[in-house]
Amino acid sequence: MMTNWKHSVQYFFKILFGALFVGFLSGCGPTDSPPTSPNNYAFSKINCYVRYLAQTRELQADMTFRTDSTKAIEGQVFLNGLPMVFKKRPKVGLQYSLTKSSTKFEQKYTFSYTEKNGRLAELDIELNPFDSLKIASDGISKYGGGLLTWKGPALGSEDGLVLIFSDAKGNTFSINHSGISKGNKFEIISEHANRLEVGTATVLATRKKTIIKKENEVTKMLTLEYYSAPIKFEVKE
Repeated sequence: MMTNWKHSVQYFFKILFGALFVGFLSGCGPTDSPPTSPNNYAFSKINCYVRYLAQTRELQADMTFRTDSTKAIEGQVFLNGLPMVFKKRPKVGLQYSLTKSSTKFEQKYTFSYTEKNGRLAELDIELNPFDSLKIASDGISKYGGGLLTWKGPALGSEDGLVLIFSDAKGNTFSINHSGISKGNKFEIISEHANRLEVGTATVLATRKKTIIKKENEVTKMLTLEYYSAPIKFEVKE
């Protein structure tokens, strides 16, 4: 079962990040940078990304500035007050990263840096609580479906939910949902449940939020993802 779980995690990350990473950076080829200002850096895009792994309590974050310059920003870049490490990535831009283990999840994350004129620039993203996930009742019925429930608000219009299922025979498939939910629950319909073999199964759940906005000719994309620990449940007829 451990081999199936590792396979599920790898499949999970591949599905979730492939489209996001390629989609955003595909537009990062030759672009017209905004007019240079003595007060601001000439960025065309800023990408902020936070991933939290609940099972290992690990935080992973990146902040990437798309620019023709290869020179790092003067001063440090921070996430919730923690300094990020600069990496030179010519094909991507200026990238700052942070990895922190054994840390709690914060509902709000703030990326910050100092502009040329000394002004503090901040980019915020917040995710509602997503705790105590479980399959309701006594499991999932192949023909009747089931419910995934959690403690916390319902999914909002900017939220997304990704579920990766792995059954007793190692079969794996995913469900991708975008937008609101009816309360703090998500229905697993029989059309999906019927793909599971009878026996013990697991589901990996990720709640995510993405915000895209444009300010002063700079496109800013912020993504926050919360990965739950694997949830075991029984599949019945």
